[in-house]
Amino acid sequence: MEMYRFETARFIVRAIIRNDCDMDTSWMDEETKANIACGLWQAFGTIVTVETKDGIKLGSDSLWGSVYENPAEFFSDHRSADPMNRNCSAMRAARGGNVRICHYFPDMIRQAVSDARKRLANMPKLKELSPA
Repeated sequence: MEMYRFETARFIVRAIIRNDCDMDTSWMDEETKANIACGLWQAFGTIVTVETKDGIKLGSDSLWGSVYENPAEFFSDHRSADPMNRNCSAMRAARGGNVRICHYFPDMIRQAVSDARKRLANMPKLKELSPA
């Protein structure tokens, strides 16, 4: 299921979740396993890709083993209305200047875009064809 999409004139950045994969639950506590089993929580993997408009994949990143009651929170937590849940000056003033909250999704976007930029930089340049 597509959870995030951003398009430019030439590229598409998207994030999909997959919950149809076998997930190792051995590390989970019993409450987590029970909430997943009854459908209260969802376990999923996220795949972020950067593609050209004609479908050439240039970069990607993935993370597996996320568990949320609402998977949409994985994609929006870094923009929480509560400043104590964001990497901002108010949170750092309250918790200390070296504290950092880890939100995986923005880092996944950065990694996929970085991969795409590297791949594009290493592609051979094609000469423009001009009519004879």
